[in-house]
Amino acid sequence: MTKFLATVCLPPTPPDRVADAIAVAMAPYDINATDDWNPVGEWDAWFVHVHPESPFVVRPEHDGDRRILTAATDDGLDPLGPLECYGGPRGLLDFAAMRRRAVRGHDALLAAWEHLAAVHPPARPLTEFAARHEADPDGYPLARAKEDHLAQPLVQEVARRAVAGDPHFGMSFLTTDPVAYFAGEHAALRESVLRAAVPGYALLGLDGRWRDAGTEGYWEWADDHLERLDPETVVVDVLCHC
Repeated sequence: MTKFLATVCLPPTPPDRVADAIAVAMAPYDINATDDWNPVGEWDAWFVHVHPESPFVVRPEHDGDRRILTAATDDGLDPLGPLECYGGPRGLLDFAAMRRRAVRGHDALLAAWEHLAAVHPPARPLTEFAARHEADPDGYPLARAKEDHLAQPLVQEVARRAVAGDPHFGMSFLTTDPVAYFAGEHAALRESVLRAAVPGYALLGLDGRWRDAGTEGYWEWADDHLERLDPETVVVDVLCHC
């Protein structure tokens, strides 16, 4: 079971017709669209959704515009915060504000990590433990390698904070090695966060083509594609299951 966000681009569409328009656009990629397994299938269920920490942002001058997809224009959606929405015409959305928010979050995460790293013994990435296992698979089983990596106080503290709902360390750090992640070059990490601030893991364009992060250069292409859309093009995220 896999879940991921896909960004869908639609021609000008009022909020009460967005779900129907998405259904039409997404239909070719339904895993069950053919009698046998659909060779271009990407999903078997979807619904309009935004990540609670990164919804679309409305330009202040368009706050309250009835063309924006919110709980006020679609009673099937949950309320969001001020100037937050599920999507709408590209010209009413503030992509720059979304990027600034993402970078602020990344910088706060890095600062939180540096604080923890300063008060705990240095930790080693999982790859080092895995390499030891590969050198002696019988004497040092993979399960032991993973246990030893997770037993490090710094890794334990990150996991504890993720489970406790720390605003910096999300649940993704239960499956992502924090030592390896933060060993990455800061500017490159920051750039990757910036690129992924607006598009979802996949993007369905007006031309009906599906592209996703499995394609090299996807994030740069998707970010640029969304930036160049006509102001009336509707942009909305859906959570897909496959």
